[in-house]
Amino acid sequence: HEVTALDQEGRSCLGIMQPTANGEGNVGEGRDLFVFANVARDNAELSEQVDRRPISEEEATFSRHFSCAARCKSESSREVDDTLLYLGKLVGVACRHGLPLDLPLPLGTVWKQLAREGSVNMKDALREIDILAFKQAGNWGNDASDELLSQTKMLNYFAEGMALTLPIELLSLFGGEQLREIVCGNPEIDVELLQRVVEYEGYTGDEEVIGYFWETLREMTTSERKLFLQFVWARNRLPMKESGFDAPFKIQKDAKSADDGDYPLPSASTCFFSLSLPEYPSKEVLREKLLFAIENVTTMESDYVTNDAELGEGWQPINN
Repeated sequence: HEVTALDQEGRSCLGIMQPTANGEGNVGEGRDLFVFANVARDNAELSEQVDRRPISEEEATFSRHFSCAARCKSESSREVDDTLLYLGKLVGVACRHGLPLDLPLPLGTVWKQLAREGSVNMKDALREIDILAFKQAGNWGNDASDELLSQTKMLNYFAEGMALTLPIELLSLFGGEQLREIVCGNPEIDVELLQRVVEYEGYTGDEEVIGYFWETLREMTTSERKLFLQFVWARNRLPMKESGFDAPFKIQKDAKSADDGDYPLPSASTCFFSLSLPEYPSKEVLREKLLFAIENVTTMESDYVTNDAELGEGWQPINN
């Protein structure tokens, strides 16, 4: 997933989202979650963060939710804010089209805030992303740390982007967990759900190779199942229920025979959510071929297309 991709030093490749402090330190809960990237702020911005003059509760609420649009910003922070706005647009479009996204954002600082849940405990929200800061919080009650304030302000841009493609005022009809399910789908690849929406072409479903396939899929790790789903559907999340599928999952029989005992790899058509599966003689062979295919594919079928003749001829120069 490009948004959460990290470089070799563990930093965000795109500078949009970064692992939580819990994830970086491998402690506490929510280690697989990401927060909005907290870029370095200039002196004007930092002076705002340490300004602790007494203000009313109404002014504090206004500051938490709207002051990001009025503060002085450095060029780097402005770029992140604009990018979050664009990310919000993309999320809104995906949600309108029923495309679940692998967007591991915290429940307390993002989804409950978007749903405008009135009972969000900010200390619990802090514990979800930074257990050390939570333990150091002392008797803060529900007061937010600088990190939570920063996350809330950046959330405004993300929400503004969503509002350009979704009626965001309706999000309050859902709870935070419900909203996360609507946008992100099921974080686990439910094999039983996938099996309920499958259709067979060339197979009846009773063949041994079909049994080998489902057994292999159940034995895969979550990351391997996500690779498989990316391979056959160009997605890594399933809908929450059967009605969320706009097309069935198809398993087609691949008629190619073994060449000197070496069976061909399975292939997929992401546009049609289909898998072409040769009739492998054993579960071990199927597992080996399937894992090799899903771990080594690098492009979608429409990005680079070759046929058997082109592979045989090799690279051909373009004649003007």
